[in-house]
Amino acid sequence: MALPEYFCWTRFGSEAGQKISHIFDRKEQERQANEGNFLWGVGNAIGPSIRELLQRTEIPEVLFSPIKSIPAQIDLTPEAVVTWTLAETLTGDSFRLPPCSMVTSRYNPSFPRSSHYALVCFSDRALNSFSSDERIAFAAIKNLRTGRPVARSQVTAVVQQKRDAPVDTYRYEVSIRAKLVYPYFLRLWKPCLIPKERDSSDWASAVRAMWDQRRTSGGRAGHT
Repeated sequence: MALPEYFCWTRFGSEAGQKISHIFDRKEQERQANEGNFLWGVGNAIGPSIRELLQRTEIPEVLFSPIKSIPAQIDLTPEAVVTWTLAETLTGDSFRLPPCSMVTSRYNPSFPRSSHYALVCFSDRALNSFSSDERIAFAAIKNLRTGRPVARSQVTAVVQQKRDAPVDTYRYEVSIRAKLVYPYFLRLWKPCLIPKERDSSDWASAVRAMWDQRRTSGGRAGHT
């Protein structure tokens, strides 16, 4: 399948103290529990670009590629990790998070951030067994709204792809390809600290425990 002309592109790596294999395992559990839907947390406030994407295509997609650089130490061993418990849509309406969804991020209690963001995704294929030979030519994409080249520091961007990329340009593999579904993009707020397990650095286990607690609570606002 050919890559779309317009799409949301996000690059992933180890984050919030979790290896990417653990993140995908957790997201696959979420996808199965939510009948194909899952939330993918991002740090970028790309709401205006998502609106533009929705005007350009009837089937908006998000493509996932691995980050090539070595993970930063702050991502491997963050000072703290939170789960975000409340959400609102692009139009500012309150959105009830699915009971089997949870978005986490690293957190600095000394300089707390008030918001995080999430893409609302759908895939009918397992996330932890996805395979693709598709590649994104880095020199062939530009930011959709501004027309400017995508900076290497832009982890998540909404882009337009040119069809005439140089053959020798740097290319990123597409590890996952999913649809963006209503409400497409969320602003998250009200962070809740995930307690670090005593004498353990297994953040994946701590996250799974919080995910199970959220599921049994029925996903009520403010609960994790």
